Amino acid sequence: MKLIRGVLCSALSRQLHSPNGIRAFSARPFSGNRQNSNSSESVDEFEQRIFSDGNSPNVSGFYQKLDKVEKAHDRSGMGFSFNTGNRSSFMDGLDESYSSLTDGMDYKLKQAAAYFEFDPEEITRDDYAFRPDVNFLSGMTYDTKDLDLGKPGVRKPIKRGEFETTTEEVLQKADFRNVKFLANFLTEAGIIIKRSKTGISAKAQRKIAREIKTARAFGLMPFTTMGTKHFVYGATMEDEGRDFEFETTYEHNFVDDERGDAMGA
Repeated sequence: MKLIRGVLCSALSRQLHSPNGIRAFSARPFSGNRQNSNSSESVDEFEQRIFSDGNSPNVSGFYQKLDKVEKAHDRSGMGFSFNTGNRSSFMDGLDESYSSLTDGMDYKLKQAAAYFEFDPEEITRDDYAFRPDVNFLSGMTYDTKDLDLGKPGVRKPIKRGEFETTTEEVLQKADFRNVKFLANFLTEAGIIIKRSKTGISAKAQRKIAREIKTARAFGLMPFTTMGTKHFVYGATMEDEGRDFEFETTYEHNFVDDERGDAMGA
């Protein structure tokens, strides 16, 4: 498209200096032979005028005239034409078996991704402080390699206690107003837990899904918590300062709350 635009601009600039250029570049080669210039042409005549194959000496196609102007423009030395000769000379410098994976950049990227800055004399310094990147709390398990200070720590969050219930309890307590009970059937991303994990019947699972959908429609529960913090009954979903702390634990324990309610009843 840029090549055609450049050729057209060059041809128009030449037409300003040569009055005969307008007639030579005309897309209507046989308009002078017509007696009536206002008469409409057929589709075949239009195709012959634009896409002429060059067999007729009196008729030359529009694209053939465009090629002639382009060749004349190339001979004049103005501009750059990316024709077949230039294309072949340009591609000769590139090997057919050339691949960007053989320039060594792939190896450099792998080395940069695996690089970890580590100072072996870090522990001997006076201003050294143990990094609080891993805090082992009560009930957490760890391996010997987790205590190696020469490696970056991997935080292992406390596993949330699984909620246990029965089909009878679900059919009795499942209600869109009982958000505290329905929250036990949602994951941290807001997805309903499968029936294979809870062990309830299909009828109870359908009721749970229906009540959660109703609670979400009334705005009692969020539609999704993906990308936000976990939905906790009685806690705000707005971002607070303590939510961005490194060690964030929730004070609510659904399993203990249910046990306390059962004992109180």
